[in-house]
Amino acid sequence: MSGNGTTAGDDPLQTAVWRLRSRACWADAAALLPVGTAAAALQRTVLLVERCLYTEAGWDEAEDALRTAEALAHSDEERGAAACERGYLAYSATL
Repeated sequence: MSGNGTTAGDDPLQTAVWRLRSRACWADAAALLPVGTAAAALQRTVLLVERCLYTEAGWDEAEDALRTAEALAHSDEERGAAACERGYLAYSATL
């Protein structure tokens, strides 16, 4: 895979997510992520908030993903990251 924007040691799931994200396929990338972990929920939120920023669409899906990330967050770091995404979503709505 080296030479294509990834290296041989990269996680195949993250490589697939990166490739879809780089092609503006945010919903497809988000759908690949596993359900039930705070990290995956936060990454899904990041992808869907980014889609809102660039397309001005998908607000409800991004809000649902954000609520899930907030519900699954247990540590201060996870709660802080979810709060940042809430701010990014709010900012995107003002553009």
